[in-house]
Amino acid sequence: MSKGLSRYVLAGEIYTVIKEKILSHEISPGDKINIDRLARDLEISNIPIRESLSRLAAEGLVETIPFKGMFVAKLSLQELEEMFEIRRELESLALRKAAPRIPAERLHQLEHGILERGDRSHEEDEAGLRTISEMNDGVHGLVLDYCGNHLLEHMIRSYIEKIQRYLTLSRKNVNDDIVHEEREEHLAIVRFLASRDTNSAERALKTHLDNSLERTKKLFH
Repeated sequence: MSKGLSRYVLAGEIYTVIKEKILSHEISPGDKINIDRLARDLEISNIPIRESLSRLAAEGLVETIPFKGMFVAKLSLQELEEMFEIRRELESLALRKAAPRIPAERLHQLEHGILERGDRSHEEDEAGLRTISEMNDGVHGLVLDYCGNHLLEHMIRSYIEKIQRYLTLSRKNVNDDIVHEEREEHLAIVRFLASRDTNSAERALKTHLDNSLERTKKLFH
């Protein structure tokens, strides 16, 4: 491996590590990022740290304040609403493109998996959040896998990652009622897709995302 390629791989790995620290709130919103400490902890120089932070700044996860340094971007209800608004339109397009491409067997398997999760009663906190995450990965992930547009898929996944920051912060408030609502909404999307009713599937998706926004806003408070 050439020296240049090795540096590129290293920077990519460091970017992933720091991004995960931000998304999981190991580095909290509003915290100043201590580049020297990160370099010591990861046993590398400051250069790949700064390169990774520049990428994260371009994604809106890091803010640079002149003469003060780099900070983890704060959370706000306005940002949350704006991200859901954009995601709602982009993912509706992705669903319309994916609907005729998704194999019936994949939808059957997904419906069966969601129904199995319904047997888990009284889930709260991290267990409930994990169940919701599994359903999100299954339903939204399947739509993105079959939408046939890599740029569209990348854009939507980026918004999903950013929204996940809010859900992770609110995980202590996830209860069985929320898990049940998420389950029923995801089931509706899958069943409409299975019956090849794209219009109803799109309406179910939009309803789900609207409801998800309202639930997340309540948890965020």
